[in-house]
Amino acid sequence: MADTIYQGDVGLEILVDCGRDLTGAASPALHVRLPSGAARSWPAAVAGPGQDAARLRYVTRPGDLAEAGVYKLQAALTLGDWSGLGRTASFTVRPRFS
Repeated sequence: MADTIYQGDVGLEILVDCGRDLTGAASPALHVRLPSGAARSWPAAVAGPGQDAARLRYVTRPGDLAEAGVYKLQAALTLGDWSGLGRTASFTVRPRFS
């Protein structure tokens, strides 16, 4: 991710390290809690082979970062007979011109 994230940013790559190989994971997503408290689900993908196979990747779209404040997210996926959520991570979106 960028060092500073601004409200309205589009095309920002978000990588979430899940700490293990996710090859073959089904339904990967990022569950997101917006600063307002609203919940969203962003479809994610396994980033790639090797060390990147432990990361979920999502690229922001218009409207994803419409609110300034702290965003919380969790990886969500199914891997084999396990299905669940990862640890909660957070990042801050700054208002424009701040």
